[in-house]
Amino acid sequence: MLIIKILLVILAILIVGSIMLQQGKGSDLGSAFGGGSSDSLFGPLGPSNFLSKLTWILISIFFVLCLLLAYIGKQELTLNVQSETTQEEVTEQPKEPEPQ
Repeated sequence: MLIIKILLVILAILIVGSIMLQQGKGSDLGSAFGGGSSDSLFGPLGPSNFLSKLTWILISIFFVLCLLLAYIGKQELTLNVQSETTQEEVTEQPKEPEPQ
């Protein structure tokens, strides 16, 4: 479980870094004046580049690890509750009535 938490932190840093490295959607000077990029084969945005694909892959891995961490946490919590209830049942012994 600790390994998953460490991986989530590393993935979060990588996701932020990959998002910060990407170029914004209208940040070209030519696009401000309606220049040439709108006539391209893939439209004004162009094909998705390596960083955007990498970002989607990192986000997908992050999401799957979050779900896995939640599932493992739920299983451990359920096991702890069940073990406490069985211990309580074992430790309680019936009391014998006192003689009068």
